[in-house]
Amino acid sequence: MKWINFFLIAISFTASLFYLPRLPDMVPMHWNFMGEVDSLMPKSIAVWIMPGMSLFIFLLYQILPFLDPKKNNYKSFNREWHLIQTAIIAFLTYMQFIIFYIALNPQASIMPMMFFGMGLLFLVLGLALPRLKQNYFIGIRVPWTLSNEENWNKTHWYGGRVFTLVGSAIIIESFILWKAPYVVFGSIFVAVALPMIYSFLLFKKHEDKMKYVHLGLVVLGILSFIIS
Repeated sequence: MKWINFFLIAISFTASLFYLPRLPDMVPMHWNFMGEVDSLMPKSIAVWIMPGMSLFIFLLYQILPFLDPKKNNYKSFNREWHLIQTAIIAFLTYMQFIIFYIALNPQASIMPMMFFGMGLLFLVLGLALPRLKQNYFIGIRVPWTLSNEENWNKTHWYGGRVFTLVGSAIIIESFILWKAPYVVFGSIFVAVALPMIYSFLLFKKHEDKMKYVHLGLVVLGILSFIIS
């Protein structure tokens, strides 16, 4: 997939050169919880942020496997390693075009476009997670997964399904925008927290208690719906 990454990075740098003279002097680069612009940056700097990050991610992914004590494991998930790298670079490129669009159309809302991209990213991560093997740079790296291969495998199988569900929820939310910031960022918190809780309960040999965690989330979701 390296050629895809090269292509995306080339598009990103080319877009920056194309839009640089067309953008306003100050470009929005950060939004608050409600999707309102709260930080601007000179366009001469702003246009290079996403391309620079994409190039950095690409170079970093070439180096990390050689630094990992478990580098031999990378052969077994080489495809997923490159898939995740490409997904991140594609998301950064997508966000770059969103930023340019918002800069040229200040009345537009960033939330539906950004959430759609985030949802797709979580879906890709959800597909890749179950096939990741133990390593120190990518995946659900908590003490219980790093110390036990079975814990790692089960946690990533579970985490893959959580990420897939969260990604689907975020994509749906990007279209309906019902309490969007709370739903989306709450979903992201769930995607991060649930696999960690599962890994810990697995370590304690109490994974059966996950049903209570799931039930608690359902109750919390219903209460949030009623209150709102």
